[in-house]
Amino acid sequence: MTLMLFVLWVSECLGLSAILYLIQRPIRRRKGILVRVAVLLLKILLLVVTAFLSISIISKITWNVGYLLGAVYVALGGDIFAELICIPVVLIRKNKNNIRLQTVIVFLMTLAFLIYGTVNMETVRANEITYKSDKVKTNHTFVFLSDLHYGSSQTPKVVEKAIEKIKSYNPEFILLGGDITDEHTTNEEMKEIYRLLGSTGIPVYYVYGNHDRQMSADLIGGAAYTPQELESTIRANGITILQDGWTQVADDLVLFGREDISEPTRLPLEDLPALPRNAFVLSVDHSPYQYGDIANLGADFQLSGHTHAGQFFPLQIIYNMLNLNAYGFYRHGNTDVYVSSGISGWLFPFRTEEACHFEVITLLP
Repeated sequence: MTLMLFVLWVSECLGLSAILYLIQRPIRRRKGILVRVAVLLLKILLLVVTAFLSISIISKITWNVGYLLGAVYVALGGDIFAELICIPVVLIRKNKNNIRLQTVIVFLMTLAFLIYGTVNMETVRANEITYKSDKVKTNHTFVFLSDLHYGSSQTPKVVEKAIEKIKSYNPEFILLGGDITDEHTTNEEMKEIYRLLGSTGIPVYYVYGNHDRQMSADLIGGAAYTPQELESTIRANGITILQDGWTQVADDLVLFGREDISEPTRLPLEDLPALPRNAFVLSVDHSPYQYGDIANLGADFQLSGHTHAGQFFPLQIIYNMLNLNAYGFYRHGNTDVYVSSGISGWLFPFRTEEACHFEVITLLP
């Protein structure tokens, strides 16, 4: 996201917050609490609907008014948190005129909400995980990086700093779990990110996500590059693409990469190459939702991304309620699955769910 786009985004968020405040000002002048509680519940419902439309729905309408939907989410979120403070204030100070105090609270809470979500998106943390298996004979440490969406929601400096941090762990290899780019990535940005990832001096393996090939780019004016350009760029930077195939990186460790479920050429289980049974099989599939495939593939451990841990609160809760793997550890059949929150997020420079992570994973005997 460019500086100009970011300024426009912040202006949109604050402008909508001001409009929302002015609409509610007559209600906030009154002493009655029941109406305010009812309005608060309505705003919470609208927050959930807006979060879902902003992050989870792919359509021409939502893609073209995406920033507006995101700004509505920010305005509602800040206003809801402000109201949770304002209602007790009005009850305690029921014989006083509280409109000025409420105005200050709304402004400060909206600003705090905007700052929190922005900082949460611009902060990348290492999430260290240890996994043990009888099939592992020696220690292996590697990095899993998913959902970068380069050029979309984070500044290039944040990404460059994260890559330097990844290198400091001196991993055996780096796994790219898909959606490294998306429909908002320019051709130049696509080439730049794979140059950065391929120049670490560390072996890099990659699986496609549902956004990398810009499959929905026709909704926002067309693709910036072709799938062929993407593939040739990835390979030209020394990155190995795994598409329904495996490679043995050590005597006791096999990497298996799945083609993304959005791609029609994804092979059914019965057509996949047989997996070695005398080594630990680590599977990477961008989407964590294909439970039958996970259970029947026969991998020991699977890494996935795609969900961003919801990105906008409370989507992680809703995903889990719908039995959709959202973030953290799950198990399907005999395979353990870990779903990353992702190193970045989609479109918006804003995140109120789990922080941005890359995983530093150590396999132990």
